[in-house]
Formats: sequence, structure tokens, C-alpha cells
Amino acid sequence: MNSEERESVRGPSTGPVEANPRMDNGPIPGWLIAVIGFGIFWAGAYLFSYSGGFAADVFDYQPKYGVQAAAAAGPPDPKVLGKKLFSANCVTCHQANGQGQPGQFPPLAGSEFVLGDASNRLIAIVLKGLQGPVQVKGQAFNNAMQPWEGQYTDQQLAAILSYVRSDWGNNGPEIPPEAVKAMREELKSRKDQWTLAELMQIPPKDVTKQGGTPPQPQQQAGQPQGGSTPPSGAANSPAPGSSPPAK
Repeated sequence: MNSEERESVRGPSTGPVEANPRMDNGPIPGWLIAVIGFGIFWAGAYLFSYSGGFAADVFDYQPKYGVQAAAAAGPPDPKVLGKKLFSANCVTCHQANGQGQPGQFPPLAGSEFVLGDASNRLIAIVLKGLQGPVQVKGQAFNNAMQPWEGQYTDQQLAAILSYVRSDWGNNGPEIPPEAVKAMREELKSRKDQWTLAELMQIPPKDVTKQGGTPPQPQQQAGQPQGGSTPPSGAANSPAPGSSPPAK
């Protein structure tokens, strides 16, 4: 090795330097350990959530080809709809368990206003509201309930009342939307909330037991009504175009 080669290897000021540096062991950076650990944790959480327990039938997908007829959607369950609407607007005062708030808002569970035979008064309350002192299950309350006639349709109000009459141990029959519609029409001129005295003046009526008379079959022209007697002489009258009987 000549002097120039020795100088290039040695360097001008740093002393002797090896021509081929060696690989050495060093500590793994902490950030790399954290990234690997997070990846392992995420993979485990993903498998735990979406593995389906590694059951064979979970991923047994059988595609269907061709045009598939959509299933006919039936009418919504009024109690399911009623619970949803109740939870959105009524639960603040009457609570999710229907027990109300002592001294402020009356309970609905076991309430005589909810389960009594005068279900038309119950409809009147939710339509026009109620204010002033009232006794429910022997407890005194003095507050105000707003009218709901402007916020809900007949079907929605009937669903709320049907849910209230069937939850928390209540077992009252459903309120038909037709009954709410009839009460709305009957009370359309009233502008104020009810007081208890005014409410009790409404004649009690159980709208859940309303039933109509089946329509009678249409009577054909010229045919006598059932049970009636044909007019005198009609039986002996000759048919049009026929010859009179011989005398």
C-alpha cells in the first residue's frame, strides 16, 4: 500500500479509520415498539369484533341471482311507534318507568286516568293539555301539561296512548286512531288547557269499545224490504204484457 492509500484510510485528523466498518447490536427504539404493540392490539380487537366466533356458518354466504321481490312492509306496530315518540318527548316529565316525579308530574303506571273506562278524557288531555291541581293514585299534583294536538297526528297520538296503556304493568286496550280523530273534531273550538273540574264534565266514554253496525245489503229497485208485506192487490196484478185471467 503506497503513502496516498494510507493517507486516505487514516484521514487527516480523526486518527485511524477502519476501511470496512462492522455491524453492531443496538437497542430497539421505543417508538418502534409502541407502533408494533398498537398494531397487535388493533388486530386482536378487530378479530374479536368481526370474527363471528370463527363459526363456519357465519361466512357461508350464498348469493341470490336475478330480480328479488321486496318484502311487503306492514304497518308499524303502534306500541313500538308509541314508545319511540314517548321517549322523545314525554319521558322528561313522566320518566322512563312511568312513575313521574313526586309532587310535580303524576305517574302513568297504574293511573286511573290512563286505565279508566273514560278513555275519551285521556285523549282530551293529550289534545288540549291539563293544568292546575289533580289527584292521581291518591297523590296531589299541581302543574301544567302542554297540549300536543299540533305536534302529532291522530295515528301518532293513538300510538303514544296505546303504549302508555300497555307498559309498566298497565294492560289497557289500544286507542284507535279513529277515536283520536273524532275527539279532535269534537274539541276543535277549544283553545285552553283543561282543568280537572272541566275535564270531569266530559261524559265518560270508553272509545276502545266503540263498534259500528254492519252495513245492510243494498236493496234492489222494486224489491220489498225484508219482513214487509206487499201492497194489497199486488199479488193478483198481472205482469206487464200478460193477458188478464179468464173469468
